[in-house]
Amino acid sequence: MNSQRATFLKRLPQLQIPYKFFYGRGNHRLPLADEVFLNCGDKYIHNSEKMKAICGWALDEGYDEMLRLDDDTFIYPDRLLRLDWHQHYAGAPRDDFHPGGCLFLSRHAMELVRDSRITNWADDAWIGSVMREHRIPMHGMPEIYHGSGYGYNATMKQADKASLHSCRPELMEELWTHRTMSSLEQPKDMAGKI
Repeated sequence: MNSQRATFLKRLPQLQIPYKFFYGRGNHRLPLADEVFLNCGDKYIHNSEKMKAICGWALDEGYDEMLRLDDDTFIYPDRLLRLDWHQHYAGAPRDDFHPGGCLFLSRHAMELVRDSRITNWADDAWIGSVMREHRIPMHGMPEIYHGSGYGYNATMKQADKASLHSCRPELMEELWTHRTMSSLEQPKDMAGKI
């Protein structure tokens, strides 16, 4: 999370995009300004319970869309915003669910997640099953890198993508340092303001 704070999260305030880190029960400190403590488990096996709680929080706060990122995911915010992500359920292209590294959910999709019974501890697989059950189509975006097998960890070879999972802190820093913010990468209204 600190690597995300030190890199791409610095860009979000300029784009007027809020973000939060979510934690479950067991924290015995006050949350930082960008943190939310939820009444849910906080171990890997509680991922689906935590996603239900995150969706509930986002809905209560009035959000119509959510981008969920893992803490080892790096994004180029400007590139990501140019993609066709205004869908109910969008992310890296896969067979029957979008991996959780970088996942977009609409208000309707968040409501389905919040209101559905948990059937799998793996939140991305469970969300995929909820979407299938409610006939919400997948919207695969090849610009989102989520490796598998031997290619699980991202490298500089994927630096042309909008989102990369799984990134070590050193890679996030390298991606941020070597980013190219040409006028082609900036939205028209942001050109020259970075």
